[in-house]
Amino acid sequence: MVTCLKSLMLGLVLSTTSVLAMTEGDRKFNTIASMKVQEISRDILGQNQIETLYQKQLATGLPNEGRVDPVEQAGKVITVSRDLVALGEDLYRLVIKGKPSNQTSYAPLSVIPRVNGQPVDILDTERWRMPVKRSFEVSYQNLYGVDVVTFRYSVLYSSHGQYDGKGAYLTAVQIIPESVRTLFGFDFTATMKLGGIQNQGTKANPIAGATLLIEYTVSSVMNAINKVDTFFVTGLGQFKRL
Repeated sequence: MVTCLKSLMLGLVLSTTSVLAMTEGDRKFNTIASMKVQEISRDILGQNQIETLYQKQLATGLPNEGRVDPVEQAGKVITVSRDLVALGEDLYRLVIKGKPSNQTSYAPLSVIPRVNGQPVDILDTERWRMPVKRSFEVSYQNLYGVDVVTFRYSVLYSSHGQYDGKGAYLTAVQIIPESVRTLFGFDFTATMKLGGIQNQGTKANPIAGATLLIEYTVSSVMNAINKVDTFFVTGLGQFKRL
């Protein structure tokens, strides 16, 4: 315990000494001053693109011969409402310490009907549309206006799925990191999680809605900034950054 405390104190002393030793120019360069997020593209994916992005097994619920059984890829139950259930992973890391996460085994989100207290078999759903990919760029600037961190990611989703000829559901909902660029001295982390689900329609004809949260944290020796962006997507294909 004493050793750990001494190590912590030494680290704080070294960090403080490092900051004090900086020139005014160094301090300005290492100070995060602003951030901006912009959408850079919107695409409807073709089959070849789906197979590349999802590595075949992630293209769940789509008319694709030879795909991995979507039931096996549906994931665990992560949240439940009266008429809907969300399957998949409710939280996963996109970027860890400036590098894209290489974790690709998690299941993308699906929001499907809940019948008699249980999620329906996703093989019994139909009429899914091809996935949409919307790409965004996040950039952080220092006091000189230089981009010190640039992060590109894509939000993917497939909508309009029906069960028993009714409803509009979601599947293959996922945020994928595309690229990360950080200048020396800056650390960046990004995490995605499901904020919640809701029925945008009626009990007889549900329309799935899902809120996705992406949290960014960037830090340097001078300061740190935490930001959460919120996206909302529905089974009718409506998409909005809140």
